[in-house]
Amino acid sequence: MADHHWEDYVPFPNSKSEAYLYGAHSAAVPAGWACGRHLHHLMFELNLVLEGTQLTEISGIPYRQEAGDLLLVPPMRLHSFRSEAPLRYFVLHVQIDDPAFLQRLAESGLLLIDRGHPLNRKLVAAVQALRERMTQGASRIRLYRSLYEMLDLLESELNRILPVPGASKENLSLPARIAREIEAFVAVQVDEDREKEENWMESIARRLGYSRRHCYRAFMGTFRMSPRDYLFVLRQQEAMHLLLSGGDSLERIALRIGYDNVQSFIRQFSKWTGTTPGQFRKQKRDELVYLTRLEVR
Repeated sequence: MADHHWEDYVPFPNSKSEAYLYGAHSAAVPAGWACGRHLHHLMFELNLVLEGTQLTEISGIPYRQEAGDLLLVPPMRLHSFRSEAPLRYFVLHVQIDDPAFLQRLAESGLLLIDRGHPLNRKLVAAVQALRERMTQGASRIRLYRSLYEMLDLLESELNRILPVPGASKENLSLPARIAREIEAFVAVQVDEDREKEENWMESIARRLGYSRRHCYRAFMGTFRMSPRDYLFVLRQQEAMHLLLSGGDSLERIALRIGYDNVQSFIRQFSKWTGTTPGQFRKQKRDELVYLTRLEVR
């Protein structure tokens, strides 16, 4: 084999990136329409008002979106929508395997990007380009080119308003790692494998190599809700998803999300939604559009 002598050889690391577009749609809704309180785990939402006015609440803070205003909902933020008059909107959800980017997005305070915001013109144009390519049935390469151009705009804005990430990658991603542990805890399907309820957060902290107090503060600081609140919301959404997407019995669904007694599950579900699981299954088929199934990653 010939002996090659390379000059100025500079190796670069191997890398890959995965992105997932979920639940993208446009719709015209009547006065009085509402989308109930929910969150998205490890994905963010972009919501563009095309016509009318949308009333939004994120983490308990109200926002008013007019036509042309773009709303960015970070991961793990409770939010809801409603309208008092006819409304047209476009929405998409983006899941990307970059915990550092998602955490910076959550910390940025970048929520309502209205028409007066310096980022609005470019970002709305990118979202509209993505919508147009979806409408045209563009190839996956063209579609994801638009998506990554949009992500590049967001990252540039994050670099402008936040310090560029430092060397401690492990600490940067700790809240996302805690979130994934909680998701895995909820997603365990075999009841015998589920840890005792009172010890779940202690077990997560021990596996991650931190104290329970440190994990709690890191999670609260990024996602503005406690780990226990996140657990409860995930259980609610997983129950809703299972009710709408399959024919499992209430007993099986109750066990699946951590309730040994089906009556306790029915009482808790009624507190969550104002209706029984059976009534919800019959009446709320359209709710599935914003619910994402939990997966162990």
